[in-house]
Amino acid sequence: MTTELENTNRAASVDARAQGNDGSPRDGSDASEPTWKPPEQRPGFGFWLLMLLSLGFVGGLAYMQYSHVDKSRRRGTERARVEQLPILGELPDFSLIERSGRRVGLADLRGRIWIADFVFTYCAGPCPVMSVRMAELQSLLKKEGYDDVVCVTITVDPERDTPKRLQEYADALGADKARWLFLTGEKKSLRELAIQGFRIAVEDPEQGDDQILHSTRFVLIDRIGRIRGYYSILTEEEEYDLNTVGSESGIPEAVKRDLLADIRGLRREGTR
Repeated sequence: MTTELENTNRAASVDARAQGNDGSPRDGSDASEPTWKPPEQRPGFGFWLLMLLSLGFVGGLAYMQYSHVDKSRRRGTERARVEQLPILGELPDFSLIERSGRRVGLADLRGRIWIADFVFTYCAGPCPVMSVRMAELQSLLKKEGYDDVVCVTITVDPERDTPKRLQEYADALGADKARWLFLTGEKKSLRELAIQGFRIAVEDPEQGDDQILHSTRFVLIDRIGRIRGYYSILTEEEEYDLNTVGSESGIPEAVKRDLLADIRGLRREGTR
């Protein structure tokens, strides 16, 4: 009897040492039944396709919003330029001869925006570069569909630049008769128009020289014959040394941007 009681107490003591205070096994094993867990699932092809489509949609919306803001900003900049575009003078009436032989006066250009420059066909200086860049502007205006904007080249050497000579010069540049006029006339009238009307420099050459000194700027004229801007069509480096002009160099980018922006502004401005 004593032996059975001792064996029972000894077994209970072993059980107590094998369990913790809370009755759980000391070796860390779980005495309860194991719980069921669902098998691990990974996203399939459809999930990733949906994610890509969603990202593309969100990115497209963001790009459209950016484009809208960017265009609005550019329109705002152009409006600001026009609001600040000064009236620098008013041209007097004039009557010159176009390369076709017809008379052209200020009244004939009324209602159109135009860009003028002064060159001569025998020029050994900046004139060829200016004319090539005016041809570039002609192409830009045509590309934009600006049929109400014309280029006007006026000679400072009318004694040699006859209508026939200007016709040959214009043909070599690919000038469109409807988009680019070439004007000549009487020397005294041309000098007065350049200096007093357009307010640009023109000087006769010294004795023994045939190279006339003149401004290299383009002049922007609005629909009612007012000067609205001057544009340095050559860079400072090119003005100093024409040898720096590259064979494929065109209108300086900043000048091109400003000139086109001002033209767009004047087209919106109308005849006010």
